[in-house]
Amino acid sequence: MRKPHYTEQALLKRRDVIKGGAVVLASAFFPFSIEILNAGSAVAAPPAPSGTGEERILWNSCNVNCGSRCALRVHVKDGVITRVETDNTGDDRYGMQQLRACPRGRSMRQRIYAEQRIPYPLRRVGNRGEGKFERISWEEAFKEIGQRLRGTIDTYGNEAVYLNYGTGALGSTMGKSWPPAATPVARLMNLVGGYLNHYSDYSTCQITVGMPYLYGGSWVDGNSLSDMENSELAVFFGNNPSETRMSGCKAKTLQHARFTRNTRVIIIDPRYTDSMVSVGDEWIPIRPGTDAALSAALAYVMITEDLIDKPFLAKYTIGYDEESLPKGAPAGSSYKSYILGQGPDKTPKTPAWASRITGIPPARIEKLAREIAGARPCFICQGWGPQRTTNGENISRAIGMLAVLTGNVGIKGGNTGARENAGYKLPMATFPTLENPVKTELSCFNWYQAIDDYKQMTATTAGIRGRERLIAPIKFIWNYAGNCLTNQHGGINQMHPILLDDKKCETIVVIDTTLTPSARYADFLLPSCLNLEEHDWTSDGDSNIAYVIFDNKCIEPLGEAKSIYDICAGVANELGVKEAFTEGRTQYQWLEKLYAESRKAIPELPPTLEEAYT
Repeated sequence: MRKPHYTEQALLKRRDVIKGGAVVLASAFFPFSIEILNAGSAVAAPPAPSGTGEERILWNSCNVNCGSRCALRVHVKDGVITRVETDNTGDDRYGMQQLRACPRGRSMRQRIYAEQRIPYPLRRVGNRGEGKFERISWEEAFKEIGQRLRGTIDTYGNEAVYLNYGTGALGSTMGKSWPPAATPVARLMNLVGGYLNHYSDYSTCQITVGMPYLYGGSWVDGNSLSDMENSELAVFFGNNPSETRMSGCKAKTLQHARFTRNTRVIIIDPRYTDSMVSVGDEWIPIRPGTDAALSAALAYVMITEDLIDKPFLAKYTIGYDEESLPKGAPAGSSYKSYILGQGPDKTPKTPAWASRITGIPPARIEKLAREIAGARPCFICQGWGPQRTTNGENISRAIGMLAVLTGNVGIKGGNTGARENAGYKLPMATFPTLENPVKTELSCFNWYQAIDDYKQMTATTAGIRGRERLIAPIKFIWNYAGNCLTNQHGGINQMHPILLDDKKCETIVVIDTTLTPSARYADFLLPSCLNLEEHDWTSDGDSNIAYVIFDNKCIEPLGEAKSIYDICAGVANELGVKEAFTEGRTQYQWLEKLYAESRKAIPELPPTLEEAYT
């Protein structure tokens, strides 16, 4: 038998460095460590095995930051997780396939027992960013955070309090961190006057802004990957679902759709991706960030060779050609004029022009245009990578225009040019977080400017929404299950000195499970539960199967970790709104209430929540 890489003894062994009554906790993700003064003896380590030795297998889920939500089978022996498997139900038939987790989900035990787990509440004692903390009680943490929060609101107003972006806990009901407006932190803040919110996200900021200018409305969705079974050709611009949605459920959907009709798949990507390996027929390498130029040249061939869907354009579009421009639009501003070089730039978007930009030979561009236009139907989609560049909003629109030109929008086997549809979801009840009295929002990308120079941030200079300009600087930050103070955010070099200055942003509360790069800036560092340490459920997976996974509390929380609900309830108590926050319910009692509401919409659910967990 092969020797396991991880042994129970290894997981039970703490490797903190003890120095004169202090614990030095090192990060595996960033070259820094924190020193915990007056650490004491209680650290976040699992208990030693003892008891009957009976093993239980409990269901839970993987809720890391991806679109899939996969099932986990957690083996527990004497209060210790011994191993994690994945779904063993269902079979390989499409529509009944197992919700198999990828290595991230299957390594959940290592996350639970990681030596970087935050063991107990910590308060900064050195300079911010220096990495010196001292252990405090939960009562001290609640009291001091409540006092600081009240002081911030009284001095600067509620718009000085910001809920930072956090995607470390997705899909759950009570423990979720995304979107911040759906978290217990938001409910707490809404009970005391609200908070400064953000709009958009790091994944799709340019698409979110750009695509509605093409289609109208807000978020532009696409057909499901499963609809590729109705497509003659699929063209992926920077889309790699075999990697970004690698779970068994989503991967099975892609494989089924590809091979049911033997749909031809062309992958346009700088990388030779997993999707190319698994379902691709042809790879077209492209210089990163040049998809708009390629799309324009494809459109040039379609227009000049009369390959476009004229009835569709005439019926459903405005501004394609000069004849359909809105009244008052300047001459030469139509899409067709731009492509043919009859607009202000006087540059025809020929394949030769695009070849110099993209690195793709002109002949291949011409052939690809004819392939797309000739396929009936054609599934044209884009991932979220191409738009993550300068002028990325125009890349998203340029790709979408190919679907419009060929009339592939709104039909089976076609698509909008956007990424594939997220999937089906069950109408499970959600935790009510109430309405935010503050309507002001800023982009998730420039929140740190509101710390440093909020007076310059207006609707026109910084995209402020809800009012003409910001009226207060950010003085208090909640950062729950997110590593976006630094790691996931752009402009880290600009943010670092801003976050170090505690006279600018006066309070930063980081609530997380492990020591992250963002934790170094915390004034209060609070340990939260991982989902295997609390009851919850997960129901928003991106899948062609609508399902809910009931997350058992597999073990007691390590160290002094608390659920985000209990943490917010503790602060609510200090602010005098605990009764309004909890409505007299524990977290489990909230789940029972929400479950009863869910059964009204889904009567097929088991009669009680307790039965659902078995």
